[in-house]
Amino acid sequence: MSRRRHVFCIAAVGMVALLPSLIIAQQVPPAEGDEAALVAVLKSDADLFQKAKACQRLAVIGKKECIPALAGLLGDERLSHYARYGLEPNPDPAAGAALRDALEKLQGGLLVGAINSVGMRRDTQATAKLKDFLGNSDPQIVAASATALARINTPDAVAILTAALSKGESQRPAVAAACLTAADVLFGEGKKAEAKALFDTAREADVPKHIKIAALEGAIRARGADGLPMLVQCLQSPDDAVFQVALAAAHALPGAEVTKTLIEELPKLAPAAEAVEKVAADAGPYIRQALLIYVLGDRGDKAALPAVLELAKSAPYPVRLPAVRVLAELGDAAAIPVLLEAAHANEGELAEAARESLIELEGEAVNAKLVGMLDDSQGQKLLELVVVLGKRGVAAAEAKLTKLADSEDPEVRQAAMAALGSTVGLDGFAGLIDRLVKADSPETAAVVKDALQRGSMRVPDREASAAVVIEKMRDAPAHAKADLLDLLGIIGGTKALKGVAAAAGDSSDEIQEAATRVLGEWMSADAAPVLLELTKSGSEKYRVRTLRGYLRIARQLDVPVEERVAMCRKALDAAGRDDEKKLALEVLGRYPSAESLALVVPYLDAGGLKESAAAAAVAISEKLAGTAPAAVAEAMQKVVDNTGNAELKKKAAGLLRRAKK
Repeated sequence: MSRRRHVFCIAAVGMVALLPSLIIAQQVPPAEGDEAALVAVLKSDADLFQKAKACQRLAVIGKKECIPALAGLLGDERLSHYARYGLEPNPDPAAGAALRDALEKLQGGLLVGAINSVGMRRDTQATAKLKDFLGNSDPQIVAASATALARINTPDAVAILTAALSKGESQRPAVAAACLTAADVLFGEGKKAEAKALFDTAREADVPKHIKIAALEGAIRARGADGLPMLVQCLQSPDDAVFQVALAAAHALPGAEVTKTLIEELPKLAPAAEAVEKVAADAGPYIRQALLIYVLGDRGDKAALPAVLELAKSAPYPVRLPAVRVLAELGDAAAIPVLLEAAHANEGELAEAARESLIELEGEAVNAKLVGMLDDSQGQKLLELVVVLGKRGVAAAEAKLTKLADSEDPEVRQAAMAALGSTVGLDGFAGLIDRLVKADSPETAAVVKDALQRGSMRVPDREASAAVVIEKMRDAPAHAKADLLDLLGIIGGTKALKGVAAAAGDSSDEIQEAATRVLGEWMSADAAPVLLELTKSGSEKYRVRTLRGYLRIARQLDVPVEERVAMCRKALDAAGRDDEKKLALEVLGRYPSAESLALVVPYLDAGGLKESAAAAAVAISEKLAGTAPAAVAEAMQKVVDNTGNAELKKKAAGLLRRAKK
């Protein structure tokens, strides 16, 4: 059993053991470094939980002195695995001797556990005994012993496993699996020749196919560049499982020679003409080519680019599609014409894949070529370029996209305006606002507004961008001002807030409506004073909205508790309707303090507000009963006397009793 599983077992048993024993919590645990005290716990009549925790701690601090006590628990059905957990990391040789001694005495699951621990310690002195266990009739003991030998991984242990591969059929799969583990350990230690020999032995043995397949992959990997001939054989195998081994090895083996070989094998995987005719448009015959193309993409070796480019141009669809996708990883500026052709000359998945690859291609050379192609392109090709430049956010394209935003082609015009949202800088921000103000249709206005919103998030200086918007608002028509107010809400900051606040006092009802709506959704607490002032002295038509926006800040945004309570006090004073006062009371209930309770109490017998006040008072009192009993008792007595809600009355009565104590 792994150490992580030991930890989970200890935690699980500990939770169960805690339930029936309250006395344990009163006992003083041993000191963190007190080995003698921990040993005393193991020897005492302490319960399972305490002994398990002692074993756990001894795994960290235990030395020679604790070994006899831990060894004495190896035969205990309930504590054996905890004892082994304590012994496994112990550096003293006596710990290994105790576990080896247990191999002679234990049976069944306890023996399997001891074998696992011997393997975890990589105890070479247990090799002979583990060899004997390989002939055991219990398959779990055989499997554990084989795995332990694989972990020990000495030449003697490996020789035992190799010899066992030719023996009993029932034990062979477990032994073969252990050989793979041992070979992986050898490979990880840099002993590639030994790993190769063991992988070869496992794949040549009479073992289940899945083990042979795993051994074959390991054999190629262990050979490195010398495994290329085997990899090629696997690529050409009619067995799909063997072909998958080739793909796995192709991922793992580095080097230009491997890439060269894979490129050479790629056309050999094309299906015969008769196979294609039989299945019509089915991708089945092409699946091997497609999978190898994806492997070349994962390898990221640019040497594969010419071959993949050629397939992306004109191969059958099931091969062309993965080639187009892989160009995102392998491609450079040379891939642009091929991808553009695929994007605008096709529909569906291939066109979408080409667009995605164009967007993902890396390098400034790619950006430069895409921008340069704008001058000589037209129609659908031009449209694709504009969309891609926008998706890539190429700032260098701003000037040309601005010009194309006046194109006679409505599709290109709309696409260029949309792309400016991802490319425009502060200098071009004003021009984009002008396009919104002068938009000749709702559709155009929507496109430009979206572009402005995205552009505003890209411009690093939001105060500067807000200043541009405010300047343009002065001469804009009412409908455009409303859109620009929305934009200021997205930009945020001091200037934007001042601009929207000023608009809330505009003589136009349309502008007031837009400004108060934006303020009510403002995403920073600095809008609170503005909203409160509008509630007190602004247009009566929008006072409910501004007060609700003010309370939303108190309820949702990052505001200190004291300030929330103060805001609720001001809201209660300013509110003209019970609905808004109820909102303020609900906010007070969320943030319990003596001040919030004091604000709620006067409303406990206030007609239409008493139930909302009662709910808030109970919520606050649940948190304050231990610190402000007098205030809680007074409030809860009022709740009991005034509420018609049976559940609230019951809670209030309980809190009243607590407070009086």
